[in-house]
Amino acid sequence: MEVKLFILILISFAFNINMIAQKDYSDKINQLNINGQKEGLWKENINEYWRTEIYYKNGKKNGVYKEFSIARGELSTFGEYKNDTIIGTWYYFGDYGHLMMIQKDFSKNTFPIPSIYQAQGYCPSKCYSIMFYPNGMKKSEGILLWDNNPESDFTFEYGEWKYYDETGKLVRTKEFK
Repeated sequence: MEVKLFILILISFAFNINMIAQKDYSDKINQLNINGQKEGLWKENINEYWRTEIYYKNGKKNGVYKEFSIARGELSTFGEYKNDTIIGTWYYFGDYGHLMMIQKDFSKNTFPIPSIYQAQGYCPSKCYSIMFYPNGMKKSEGILLWDNNPESDFTFEYGEWKYYDETGKLVRTKEFK
């Protein structure tokens, strides 16, 4: 009987410690540093459809970025920031969890903006973009120019783009300047 009581007390103690640890962790989300800047993990609804999780250091995005569909609860975007700058490889997922696009090789744009787009504004950034069919086969690939983020309305294909059919066969190339 004493052994059962001891085990019950031990389990209760472990459960209470776990609850305290979880509470302590959850209190660390969406915190500001002494300068009033975002610090650590932030979870925010950006509108009624999308929720983000991002790490901050001294008010700048630093670390893993995740975006979720609120309705489906599924991951839609996964990437990384360093000092408010997009880095690494970013992954974008469709409604059914399939990979839709990869973007990588982020850098400053040194290419001139095509004259037909100059009224839209200047695109200071570029990356290499690969789009996929739902079956996982490559759909298209090439350099993408963009303004404030690679998912904005002001993105432009630049240079040679390759387009593939759903079996992965190259069907055409197009040069954008």
